[in-house]
Amino acid sequence: MPDRRPRRRHLTLAALLLAVLVSLPAACSRSTDLPAQIDAQIQAYRAEPSDALQSRIEASFAKLDAEIAELRADAETKTGAAKDDALAKADALSARAGELRKSWYGARFAAAGEAAKNAVKQLGVSLGQGLESAGQKMKSAIGGDEKGAGADAAADAAKED
Repeated sequence: MPDRRPRRRHLTLAALLLAVLVSLPAACSRSTDLPAQIDAQIQAYRAEPSDALQSRIEASFAKLDAEIAELRADAETKTGAAKDDALAKADALSARAGELRKSWYGARFAAAGEAAKNAVKQLGVSLGQGLESAGQKMKSAIGGDEKGAGADAAADAAKED
């Protein structure tokens, strides 16, 4: 009796390939709302800034600028009301891009401020630990350990009486 597993595997792979090919045109023709995508990326950056996300946002802005330029170029090929409509669409998208850029600059400024705040905190902790360590070393060099220093202080207090 022949083994049917290889044939079943081939049929499964063929069905999977067919499903991918059928869904490919739908995925490619799907228009994306680039301003909404950029807004979501900015919100993600506000939550957790990263260099990778920053690069992705800047690339999305480049795509948006290209889309605006394409709309303006397309408008120049039209006349009358069609041209006015195309220019209005480009102007609206350009205005939205300006709002998004303001939001993006605000997010970057906030991230830089937070990074500076954390750096100052870390510097304070480091300085505090350094001063504490230096104090301990001075204490050890001058009077020995704490027991010796405590005994010296008690002897000094007794002499003053």
